[in-house]
Amino acid sequence: MQTLEALTRDARALANGEIVLSAPETEVARQMQICNACRYCEGFCAVFPAMTRRLEFGKADIHFLANLCHNCGACLHACQYAPPHEFAVNVPQAMAQVRGQTYADYAWPPALGALYQRQGLTLSLALAAGLALFLVLGAVLQGGGLDALWGAHLGGNFYRLFPHNLLVGLFAPVFLFVVLALGLGVRRFWRDVTPATSGAPLSAPATAEATDAVLRLKYLDGGHGDGCHN
Repeated sequence: MQTLEALTRDARALANGEIVLSAPETEVARQMQICNACRYCEGFCAVFPAMTRRLEFGKADIHFLANLCHNCGACLHACQYAPPHEFAVNVPQAMAQVRGQTYADYAWPPALGALYQRQGLTLSLALAAGLALFLVLGAVLQGGGLDALWGAHLGGNFYRLFPHNLLVGLFAPVFLFVVLALGLGVRRFWRDVTPATSGAPLSAPATAEATDAVLRLKYLDGGHGDGCHN
């Protein structure tokens, strides 16, 4: 529960048009202030060089840094201020909390992100049950009835149970929806974190470098090439 002082500070910030940070975002900002003074982990991944470009960290900065983090854990193992030190610096944990929140915030459609955040297990079970129902109905309608589901003499022919056209008809719309949802989510995220960048258009070299780092999972090497600690 927030203290009266914290509530007053948030109310004043809202009145002045400032964007109030959530508790996980405030924790990331606190830890980044400590890391910015130390900079021991500057060569581990892209997070720390980006961090050095700021003295204070707003919501856009924090969201940007949280999604740069690959959760490799190298900085936690190297940190002299990690728990049980009183500073309690645990960058991977703090970043993961904010990153998980951004996944829900930028999901498309927004209602699906809110539902997943509140009822993740229920949504997962409902999606699994729906997919299973479609497969069973498809097998019954296209694959020779219920006997096709439980019969033992299929001759090793997978497509006798699930015809190719049925699989394409089921999964192609799902694939297209996922591509659309991811594209719209990334577009919203990029628009919101633009204040954390220079605001300049993307350059071809920067785009090529970022794409190469993503495809090779470059920053999962923990800064030493030996791979992720976790």
